[in-house]
Amino acid sequence: MNTTTDARVLIVDDAPENVDILGDILKDYKRSVALNGERALKIASGSTPPDIILLDIMMPGMDGFEVCQKLKENPITKDIPVIFITGKSEVEDEARGLTLGAVDFIPKPISRPVVLARVKNHLELSLARKKLAEQKDQLQAQNKFMTDSIDYAKRIQTAILPSHERLVKLFGNSFLIFRPKDIVSGDFFWFGQLGSKKIIAAVDCTGHGVPGAFMSMIGNTLLNEIVNVKKLDDPGQILNALDMGIIHELNKDVTESTFDGMDVAICIFDEENKTVRFASAFRPLFYIMHNQFCELKGDRKSIGDNRKKIEYNVNTIEWIPGTYFYMMSDGYIDQNNLNNEKYGTKRFRELLKSIYQLPPDKQKERLLDEFVNHKGDEPQRDDVTVIGLQIK
Repeated sequence: MNTTTDARVLIVDDAPENVDILGDILKDYKRSVALNGERALKIASGSTPPDIILLDIMMPGMDGFEVCQKLKENPITKDIPVIFITGKSEVEDEARGLTLGAVDFIPKPISRPVVLARVKNHLELSLARKKLAEQKDQLQAQNKFMTDSIDYAKRIQTAILPSHERLVKLFGNSFLIFRPKDIVSGDFFWFGQLGSKKIIAAVDCTGHGVPGAFMSMIGNTLLNEIVNVKKLDDPGQILNALDMGIIHELNKDVTESTFDGMDVAICIFDEENKTVRFASAFRPLFYIMHNQFCELKGDRKSIGDNRKKIEYNVNTIEWIPGTYFYMMSDGYIDQNNLNNEKYGTKRFRELLKSIYQLPPDKQKERLLDEFVNHKGDEPQRDDVTVIGLQIK
């Protein structure tokens, strides 16, 4: 049935005179007739099932209640609307019929306007339900296709990101928390090495999910080119080159229609010169040296923001064995709880102070437990990345 005018009506009544009356009233529809319950069930489950059934209750053998029950038990016929045509007017009979799954009652003697109005209304409702079901099936198919595509994108993103094993190989005592809000992430991390210099970056791209993941791919590719091909080993110069690269890749030098970019913290650990150099676009660096908590703030310009022109500053720290460094996106600190309270930078600092002497895996466990407990049943609001590593 594409429209109600295409509808097929099954009239079930053992009295031919009633069948004739209903047939005349419903002459504008395609009609089938059954004079008993067994015949009605056979027609309803046949190759051309009706779109609605008008069913008499008082029939010999199988009465209308039993017919209705069998129709609703059959997966093939359970969704066909059933209207009882009956002279029985007791409340108990109506309640029983509705409990069995009938949609309406039409009392005898039969009224032409009532029959036409109720049949029309229930056909329209049935058609609307079918269209909603079809739309639901289409949406589920589209959703599966999109989810499958994003799952594949996650596999690609995971393959591109460096492994935790590589982090441990470069820096020894270290941990990595990488917890995307969605299937794919707008956060990413990057590790590299040039001679005695070990380079690490924590990056928070604009947005999350698929848009953020696209930005992360661009950023990862640019960092590979800047460090591995161009051999830049100064964190400020790396950020300057990344800034120009994002502006160029997103055509921001031609149009200012997009504000997409990224916040980046980058450290270069120079074992030969015993220094740690840090540069940043907005993201801080926390470190604990000689049991003192320290913080370096980033420059207040996101990578790719062509409304500002700056050269990124570089901070240099003396290489002190035992110092623990922490780099992160803002997802952990900005996570809200059930009272809409963010976890906050102050609490995060205090947490790091309380755990930094633990082994890396225990630090990671404590950070994750604290995050989950704070978040409670609230949805995760952003991608979360936290990197911790210790100089030996």
